[in-house]
Amino acid sequence: MFNKKSIVFLLPEYYETPIGGYKVVFEYSNRLVADGHSVTIVYPYFIYFLESSIKRKLKMCFFFFYYLFFKRKGVTGWFPLNKNVTTRFVFSLSEKKIPKADIYIATAMETAVFLNNYKFIDKKNKYYLIQALEDWQWGTETALSTWKLQLNKIVISPWLQNIAKSLDEETVLIENGVDRKNIKLCIPYEKKDKFTVMMLYHKQKLKGCDDGLEALLKLKAKYTLLNSIWFGCPDRPLNLPDWIEYYKLPDESLLNELYNKSGIFIGTSYSEGFGLTIGEAMSCGCAVACTDAGGYLTMAKHRETALVSEKGNVQTLVNSVGELIENDKLRLEIAKNGYEFIQQFTWDIAYGKFTKFLIENKN
Repeated sequence: MFNKKSIVFLLPEYYETPIGGYKVVFEYSNRLVADGHSVTIVYPYFIYFLESSIKRKLKMCFFFFYYLFFKRKGVTGWFPLNKNVTTRFVFSLSEKKIPKADIYIATAMETAVFLNNYKFIDKKNKYYLIQALEDWQWGTETALSTWKLQLNKIVISPWLQNIAKSLDEETVLIENGVDRKNIKLCIPYEKKDKFTVMMLYHKQKLKGCDDGLEALLKLKAKYTLLNSIWFGCPDRPLNLPDWIEYYKLPDESLLNELYNKSGIFIGTSYSEGFGLTIGEAMSCGCAVACTDAGGYLTMAKHRETALVSEKGNVQTLVNSVGELIENDKLRLEIAKNGYEFIQQFTWDIAYGKFTKFLIENKN
């Protein structure tokens, strides 16, 4: 039995809408407080303000006044965060603003730089949860420079661990759990509609959603029965044709229904640290066709658990989906193999490794 610890997670900013990396932090936080540990999640109002784009500066200012005047606290509904998890908003991530704790965990490259520079915290108590390459804001070189900081590093996929190895950096691999209580197989593989293709929508270009739409339009021209289901945080994209259904922020019950209606799920990203949605799709018995974005490959094994195509190659994605539609035997094999393979990615296993690395070695 290990001692009870106080733990601080440093997040780069607050979001009102679902973020995959934040889900991971919240899941660990819930489990830690359930085991009797003290957890504080810290959100800064301003971080690298001068270096940020005008759009990001305006966003920081908006949230500063939003919380200052409306005194909003905590996560607003999209994740069931345990009430015993403390949420703290701070002006910046300067060390004097951060509560005292036994363990500190940076969760993004910006927060890793701040944590590394804290002078009154022993480096053995500093951790860096690396969930993506994070090269989209300040470039690959800057992102990877944070991997060389004097922090104890955790990565969530073999792809990220291989990058760390190429830098001669030691990491501990703790793959995310995928299991969610209300996301599960309800409709057998063989009864799913092979002409219903599901996809996550995101505005970020690196998510490849424009490629997904282009692929679906090509497929619709060949398979007139084709329909598609999209879900995401933004409003419905204006350029979506009527035959594509769109669901903004579906709750777990509806999301599970959508996964189970769909015979095929496509992942279109150019970069993924892990790729929770294709794992959820596998959990619900969808046959997955996705790009070779690094994190996807943790779960997507070509022609075993998924059909994998080169990122950015729309025609190959079209071919993959077409093959799943036309080849019932292959589609059902992919769906079954994916479902069975994904059962190993549980939060119980992930949390056990997480606490072993963070806490049991801190006695």
